[in-house]
Formats: sequence, C-alpha cells, structure tokens
Amino acid sequence: MALNYQWNPAHNWRLRFHLQTETGDVTDPNGLSQLDGTYHFFHQHRRLWPDKAHGWGHWTSRDLVHWTWCGSPIMPTCDLDRNGSYSGSAVVRDGKLWCYYTGNALVPGDYDHDWAGRLANETLVVSDGTTFGEKRLVLANEGYPAYCSCHVRDPKVWNQDGRWHMLLGARVRGDKGAVLLYGSEDGLSWSLEGSATSQEPFGYMWECPNRVALEGREFLLACPQGLPKRDFSWQNVHNAGYFPLEGTVVDILGADPGLMEADAPYACVDPSTFVELDYGFDFYAPQTFEDESGRTLLVGWVGLPDIETQYENPTREWTHTLTVPRVLSLNEAGRICQWPVPELEALRGDPVELGPTGLEGFTGTVGSARAEEHDLAGAIGATFPGTCDLVVEDLAGDGRILLNGDLELMISGDLLELAFLSPAGAFRTVRRLRAQDLSAGAFRDLRVLVDTSVVEVYVNGGEATITTRWYPQDIDRLHLSSTLSGRHQAWGMESMCFEVQA
Repeated sequence: MALNYQWNPAHNWRLRFHLQTETGDVTDPNGLSQLDGTYHFFHQHRRLWPDKAHGWGHWTSRDLVHWTWCGSPIMPTCDLDRNGSYSGSAVVRDGKLWCYYTGNALVPGDYDHDWAGRLANETLVVSDGTTFGEKRLVLANEGYPAYCSCHVRDPKVWNQDGRWHMLLGARVRGDKGAVLLYGSEDGLSWSLEGSATSQEPFGYMWECPNRVALEGREFLLACPQGLPKRDFSWQNVHNAGYFPLEGTVVDILGADPGLMEADAPYACVDPSTFVELDYGFDFYAPQTFEDESGRTLLVGWVGLPDIETQYENPTREWTHTLTVPRVLSLNEAGRICQWPVPELEALRGDPVELGPTGLEGFTGTVGSARAEEHDLAGAIGATFPGTCDLVVEDLAGDGRILLNGDLELMISGDLLELAFLSPAGAFRTVRRLRAQDLSAGAFRDLRVLVDTSVVEVYVNGGEATITTRWYPQDIDRLHLSSTLSGRHQAWGMESMCFEVQA
C-alpha cells in the first residue's frame, strides 16, 4: 500500500527522495543497520496522532531507493521507558538486530530531572527485523559514575576484537560534556572501562557519540551542546562534528585512571581538533554504520532541537526528515568526506543542460534591498520539476547559484555563503564557510541536491556539507541559475518509492 503523499505547497512541502512520515515527526536516526541484505533505518518518532509518545520509527529497504514504512515498533510501554524510548543504535548479532536505546523515566516528585529524579535506563530489544522481543534493562543509573548528571543517553554499540563496547553521551559536574565507554563479554552485562571529556570547556552535554573507523584511523563523533557561536563556526544552537584520534577509542578512553571512583571524566580530548560535519542550518545527531558491502554510511537528522526561538519548520501534520545516506571516506588530508550513496543516481532523470535560454522568468534583482541585487550577465540556468542534482567541477573565481529568488549559494574570494533572500528561509538567514577551513584552502567543486524543501550542499568532494530546510512558494518548479565558472552537470530527480507495510 502506497503512502498517501501529495506533492503541492498546500500539503506541507512534501519530499520526494528523503524519508518522511505521513504524520508526526522524524528526529535522531537510530539503529541504522543491514540484516540479510535489508537495510533497517530507525529514527526518533512522535506519531502525534493518535498520541504523542516518543519512540522509534522504522523503515526498510533493499536498495536505498525503494522504502517501506514499518510503523513504530519501539515505543514507551513499561516502566523502563515510560517517558520516552530515546535514541540508540543497533548491531547485527546471530542473525538478529540487537537494538539498544535509552529508556527515559521521570521519578514523581519535586525534582529538576537534570541532576535528580530521572532514570536513564539503557535498554535492549532483540528483533528479527519484523518482530521485536521483550525489553531488557542492561545498564541503569547506579552503573554511571557519581560525577554524572541524570543526562546519560544515546548508546552506540559495536564489537571490536571479540568484545562489545558501548559509548554513552553525558552531562557531568561543572556542566561539561563527556562520553562514557562501557565493555561487555555478552552484550548484556556492562561495566565502565573508560571516559573522555575535553581538556578545556567544550559544551555542557555531548549527545549522540559515535565511533568511526576509516582506513585504519578512528574518529570520535559527538554533538556538543552549548558551544558559543563564532563568526564562522558553531553557528547553530547545537552542533555536530568529530575529533580525529591518534589511536583507538577503546585505548584512549580506556586510559581513564579513575573509572567509577573518579571525581571527573578523563580529560583526554583536545577541543581544538574538533571538525564540524555540517555548516548549514539543519543537521544534527548523525549516526553511522557499516553495511554488508563494507561501506561506512552516515545519516543525519535534517533538523535541530531547541530552535523554536530562532527559525521555523512550518509543516503541519508532519515535520523533519533525514539526510540522504552518505558514504564516508578520507581524503588525502585525512578529513572525513561525506557523499550521497551512488544508489541515488538511479533517481536521476535525463541530463538537463544549463544555458542562457534557461534563465527565462528571472529578473535582474531579487527583493528590494541593494545588497540583494544580482547580475545575470554570463549566467546559465534551467528549470526543474521541483528537484535537482547539480554538480559543478573545476571551480575557479567568484560566482553564485540562485535557487528561485529564494536561496543564494555564493562564492566570493575565500568565503562560501548560503543566504536566504526571501521568507522561504522561515527566519533562516546566512551560513558561511571559509576556504581556509578546508584542507585544499580553496573551493574546488560543489554538488547540490534540492528536494522540494531540503537542500544538501557538498563541498570539495564532501569534506564540508551545508544542509538546510527551505520553504519555497512553488515546489513543483525549481528555477536554477549559476554564474560559477566550471563544468556544470544537472539532472531532475525522480521520487523514491514509499510504501506502508501491509
């Protein structure tokens, strides 16, 4: 049975090749995995109708193009998770999915629920991919060091050298962010084997920790909350990125001298090494996994928590989505690069040639302010049916890409700027990326994916990405122009196949 999506602005900027629920919201990706050839993507989900319970939504796919919505198999059903079945991860073990998540339980009484009165129950559910077993508590508050607040969550579990390991994000005394490392022989009984925090203050909470191994190197991913905004970095209310490591997560965090008896987590992370994963308005809580072909894939939430006072997502019966799956690799400088999985190229239509005749319908100015004027001299353009995949290679000099009269992606000297020129930003304004923050020290190439109300920009082979929502008046026709020098290739994108499990 097909999902009943409709493709016009009156129905809330529905997407065509990003996952979306018919009602309710999509937030943190969870439990990303592949079992016997089937991809399983879970995410935080509130159904809103018929209730507002907070748990896991579930999608399956054989090819990352055809998707089946399987409902919400993990939801609050017992005392372990009575106030929410929160984020976590899944591992394939003995032909099953072992799904670990944080069960949130608030203790009745006069508590602040930050430092007292909250139970963070690390919970396990085993599944064959279709049915889900009973919930089992594997780690509770008494298993956390005394320096922790009640905010301990987001288990990331993996097997390394025959032993199971779990990372947990934490907020600790002094309002510092940290990660905890646990070990287990059986995946059921866990003991603390290490911890990490920054050598200098770096946010009050590190959410969604992740360990990534690429080409023999390991990286610690985290979402530090509470970083002060800078002119060219940490621009969102919460941010996501990674720390390159000299060694393994297990060895570095395992050097913690105090473990459960310590007064604070082990200050072994240099915050100056932190690299942002995305420079846009809407990216958070990325999770990674290795698929059966050996690729490391990353999926992020196209959204952010706690943005209500900054900008909006004006959809109604549904909200938020996930990024397209991104393959991770290392470039020559050792930076993590993200790139859309090649399976998405099956959605490309016939090539669309950009040229001067494609500028019909554009004017010489956008808006009324002088700063918003743009010159179409030498520009090329085309019109797409609401979606596109644009690749620009061999960049040289300044120029800009304009999407409708709403969104501008401009390169000027050593600065790349994404700027909203109309209310389509829903109070989003400007995000900037400096060339000096890239290993090449210059902008070499761009790829731009536009899916009705989502834009994903990949810079220099994906060394940097810029992800944002946008809300144009007309999602059925996308006008694109470019004054960038370089080789342009473009395609309209077809819709993925979305179905509901019978």
